Formats: sequence, C-alpha cells, structure tokens
Amino acid sequence: MKEFIDMRHWPLVGLHMPEQVADERAGDMIAQLESLYARAEPFVLLMEGVELPRQSGRFMTTYAQWSRDRFADQQRYCLGALRIETDETLRHEYLRKAEAWNASGRAPYPYRVVATRAEAETQARAWLDASSHDCTLS
Repeated sequence: MKEFIDMRHWPLVGLHMPEQVADERAGDMIAQLESLYARAEPFVLLMEGVELPRQSGRFMTTYAQWSRDRFADQQRYCLGALRIETDETLRHEYLRKAEAWNASGRAPYPYRVVATRAEAETQARAWLDASSHDCTLS
C-alpha cells in the first residue's frame, strides 16, 4: 500500500488517495497532513489515486473539518496541487473540475491536471522557483 503522504522528494510531496479509508486509519491520515504542514515550508502536492475515497465517512468528515480549519496554512505553504492522470477521459473530467475549483474562489492553492509525472515536476519546479524568487524580493 502506498503512503497517503510521501515527503521523500521534498518539496515535491506525493499524496496518494486510497479507494477507501477504514475508520481506524482516518486519524493517522490526518496526522500525516498535520506533519506535512507542521514543517511550515513551501511545497507542491503531486496527487494520484482516487479523487475522494468511497465509504469512508469518518475520514471524509474529519478531512473536511481539517481543510476548513487549516485553510490559511494551505494557502501559505502549498504552492499548488497537480493531479497526475494518464487516462485521457479521466484527465478531461478532472480538468473540468479543476477549472471550476480554481474559479470558485474557495481554492486555497492552484490546482492543475497533467498527464505525466514529468509534466507535474516541470510545473512544480516553476511554482517553487517563482516562490523562491518572490521571497528574495521582499
């Protein structure tokens, strides 16, 4: 099983959403998110797996609350999220959702959809470079 949050390639952070989250795992997964944001450093999410897990009520409730509570931290530290989707049909579906999310004013960070890890890494590096440039100007 893949880790939910993978920080081995910092500041590129893998987020692999599983198909389902057992109730007893929900707290551990939120703790992984807490650990990520506790670093208090800029990063980019590279997302794989399902969009949201099914039949995972406890996780979804906890995750939604965590997202609301940590909105400012998400804005501050997450420079963007990139969903990697190789399937063209799914990618177009995710692209429509990403465009709506980005336009909604409720997104704490930009969200894009790409076909390959190489595309994701290129965009992530651009966001990271822009962020470090912004920091040196202030």
